[in-house]
Amino acid sequence: MDAAPRVTLAYFKAYPLDAAKQLETWSTADIADVMSIFTAEDAAPVLEQFSSYQSASVLLLLPQDHAVAILAALPTHAAIGILRQFEPDLQGDLLALVDQTVGPSLRLSAAYPESTAASLADPRVVTLPPDISVSAALERIKHDPRRATYYQYVVERDGVLVGLVTTKDLVVADPHELVATMMKDQLETVLAEATEDELLQNPQWRLYHTLPVVDRERHFLGALRYRTLRQIEGRSTVQPMAGSLPDALFQMWEAYALTGLRVMTDLAQAVETTVTNAAPLLPQKSETADGTPSQTP
Repeated sequence: MDAAPRVTLAYFKAYPLDAAKQLETWSTADIADVMSIFTAEDAAPVLEQFSSYQSASVLLLLPQDHAVAILAALPTHAAIGILRQFEPDLQGDLLALVDQTVGPSLRLSAAYPESTAASLADPRVVTLPPDISVSAALERIKHDPRRATYYQYVVERDGVLVGLVTTKDLVVADPHELVATMMKDQLETVLAEATEDELLQNPQWRLYHTLPVVDRERHFLGALRYRTLRQIEGRSTVQPMAGSLPDALFQMWEAYALTGLRVMTDLAQAVETTVTNAAPLLPQKSETADGTPSQTP
């Protein structure tokens, strides 16, 4: 890659919003020319900042395989927003080409109205089948750590959510033990059609920073993350449940999902001490010493 594209790429990665504001003044064809130079993973964060209509217009000018790869790399709500700009036939063609780990969930989510839990959930999180060993589960997480969360959802081969394990559970378990024997099969879920107002008022945010979204048959559609709730909160007039930890801490919690090296309780207490004057937003959560969620008094 020549020097100029390398500089542009560094700018994209460091300042995707600023880059989008600059590109928005260009013609659609010129934006597409720039996006065609970079990988889907590098182009997606910038296109995410565009309006859905403008992003869709850009994708139409890109080679189809590149456009599909960008759709797969975008957050769920952004990908669905773009897909809704296309005619049903083209939407179906693109969904058929999206990676099989993402496409089926995107297709199900796209069927729900905008601003419902299904359209906001991230289908790209790592899921585990119940019939694999702990060691195989950890390998899956290591293979794609960007998609991992602290909670690992256990999903049957037919897509039905059946349980949950934490990363810490897996790290300390017998490597030969099956995931099915150690998973928690009673877990809180969010229905696909839940509205943004209902999501903000969901009391389970007191205990969890990620919640699974399912349809009426318990098919797993994706995970709803705390940071998505913060985005909803910013445009909502509904008063959220009180008592949250700062965004940085929840990002650290997700990072912990990739390492499994320490319990975050002490860190949570230390960070919370520094934000005692911050306005309460969403519900507060903590974990017990064994890594299981528990309600914070």
